[in-house]
Amino acid sequence: MGKTASEKTVYTGGCHCGEVRYQIHGPLDDTVMCHCELCRKLHGHVSSYARFDRHHMKLTRDEGLRWYRLSDKTDRGFCKECGTALFWRPVRTDNMALMPGTLDDTKGMTTVGQIYCADKGDYYPIDPAIPQHDQSDNVGTAAVAGQS
Repeated sequence: MGKTASEKTVYTGGCHCGEVRYQIHGPLDDTVMCHCELCRKLHGHVSSYARFDRHHMKLTRDEGLRWYRLSDKTDRGFCKECGTALFWRPVRTDNMALMPGTLDDTKGMTTVGQIYCADKGDYYPIDPAIPQHDQSDNVGTAAVAGQS
């Protein structure tokens, strides 16, 4: 599990158009980048995830929120109006992840690892300063991200 981003206890964020707004009332892990083909396809490029306990999330506006059942194991949450990818959740755990780019403030957050590096696209380099893993291997958010 990655370290918690900061001592802040409430995080806020949402989609580009404002049809989805959320609050996280509790710890949020630092981010893990996923280079797998599935994440690149869903997000148009490398994806990044920050894990939290799903019971700590409060939706303050959810008119645009839609869930896409990716497999019998996971769902992806996005805004139906502007297309912003927001959440990733396995269906039978308390863990969930958000895309840190949807947070209003990312001060104090860092990227603690990169997963599925062996699957990365040929069109970009991997940052050698961030720990790399060929699979998830329980690297921070990797326990919830990058797996269909």
